[in-house]
Amino acid sequence: MSVSSSNDNQELYTEDFIFCKQVRLKQLKKGYRFGSDAVLLASYITANKELLLDLGAGVGAVSLGIAWRNRQCQIVAVEKDPEIGALLSENIAANQMSKQVTTEPISIEHLPADFESRFDHVIANPPFHKNTGTRSTNRHRNLAHIGDGLSLTDWLTKAVWACKSKGYVSFMIRADRTDEVISFLNAHKIGEVTLYPIWPVHGNPANRIIISARKNSKTGSIILPGITLHNTDGSLTSNASLAMKGLGIKR
Repeated sequence: MSVSSSNDNQELYTEDFIFCKQVRLKQLKKGYRFGSDAVLLASYITANKELLLDLGAGVGAVSLGIAWRNRQCQIVAVEKDPEIGALLSENIAANQMSKQVTTEPISIEHLPADFESRFDHVIANPPFHKNTGTRSTNRHRNLAHIGDGLSLTDWLTKAVWACKSKGYVSFMIRADRTDEVISFLNAHKIGEVTLYPIWPVHGNPANRIIISARKNSKTGSIILPGITLHNTDGSLTSNASLAMKGLGIKR
């Protein structure tokens, strides 16, 4: 994972960086911490003068990464955990992006009524373990990895609800949950489905997928070449290195 860090003066936090230290992110030292999934999603999303919604924004790795790469977009970042949400607001201010990224300290199940069909692009890096997974003793980690009772279908439902007609929904998910997402999209007649596999190393199965789809589109599905993160010696591949620097992902 191409993030660098230095110790914060506060005992409970670290100050970390993505995109060659262009985006600074304060986060908890223990518990949930953003990883390469968030950085890859931020590098994958391209937006122009668009309004985006980030569901479950955490400390802002995805929102602030996208905002840094796409200076003309606007993002609403939703985060329900009060302590994580406070760090999100602090990170927005520290990166001088208050005019570009705003926050909503609410659960995705309580999105405002005026969010319906409002956004050009809805993105999420949702809790990736099933509700039956082993729970951590850390509350923040549980919310990020397993959630608080909401299913992946609940996240998808809210994303599609908030997305405007012909807008896009993009999720970073575990590869073994692809069938759940495809089934949902097919059932709701959401087309132009694009699958972008992420392989940890050449020759291994993909462990993550970025799935994008377009609301009210009848176009068929495609599988993109995807990205391999590491060479056999453990170093980043050239494509992964570009992505971790915020220079975009080759499609």
